[in-house]
Amino acid sequence: MVKRDHVHVAIGNLNIDITFYVDKLPGPDEAIVSSDANIGVGGAASNYAVAIAYYGHRSYLVATTSSYGFIDSVLEELLRLGVNIKYIKRVEGAPGIVSIIVNKKGERVMVKHRGVNSLLSPNDVPREILKIASIAHIASIEPSVALEIARRASSLGVMVSYDPGSGVYEDPETVLRVLEYTNILFLNRREALQLAGPNPTKLLDRGPEIIVIKKGPGGAYVIQPGNIVYHGISRPIRPPVDTTGAGDAFAAFFNATYLDSHEIGRALQYALAAGALKVTCRGSRLCFDRHLFNKQLMETMVEAMRNPPPWLLED
Repeated sequence: MVKRDHVHVAIGNLNIDITFYVDKLPGPDEAIVSSDANIGVGGAASNYAVAIAYYGHRSYLVATTSSYGFIDSVLEELLRLGVNIKYIKRVEGAPGIVSIIVNKKGERVMVKHRGVNSLLSPNDVPREILKIASIAHIASIEPSVALEIARRASSLGVMVSYDPGSGVYEDPETVLRVLEYTNILFLNRREALQLAGPNPTKLLDRGPEIIVIKKGPGGAYVIQPGNIVYHGISRPIRPPVDTTGAGDAFAAFFNATYLDSHEIGRALQYALAAGALKVTCRGSRLCFDRHLFNKQLMETMVEAMRNPPPWLLED
């Protein structure tokens, strides 16, 4: 990886993840016993910020979290992992909490409590940090807040990447407005269908220069103007155990590699390798090891094609 002095500002949620590992997902009114459990730091922006620090770029996290005492250790851990926490605001109230149940295949169900994450506002992203940013990554926050942050970043000439998450279902019209200020858009297959129906290329007309559609085990596609499409897939070098946070590691390595190389194919290769490596470890953060990452790159294939295939959004 090429290391330059790029600055990423990750804007979004900081959660406490409580993960249970089970043989099978429970049904209605069913109580099951977990074989293992984990409590750790999560949230899309937090996961992204940690992955960026692993990559080697400068990483800032902008978020709102609780003033509860146990959050002190959470922030200390982020600092230890290389994330700048200067712009994390602490307020009274419960933190964001996510309960995750993961089966042996790495499949999961999640229950989220936004807590004080919902208090994040555009004014929590000061001009001073945007002015030094190479890219602002906005992840899974309320679309109206994302809209104003993206507008302010774009007005300063900052590249904006956007992963709307559940916002595409909660407020799709506002998400589409955010795209006017977005350079790189990250969606999964279902989100792309929700926003654009069967033809995701029409989202390019809204503003993004690059649209990345993640398809889990099916790899990912990158769409650009002119019907230029890249497709790639990465076979995990170890058995998958937890898919939580894989998309965040993917986005981080895509953005960082693109900033370094300006090569879409290379950015997709690194993103796929990071996502595939993430699913082989428990918790929502990328467990990074350079040797394993290089091995994962060897199992990653990317190809270019002229037009989006008709099956792009199929399962």
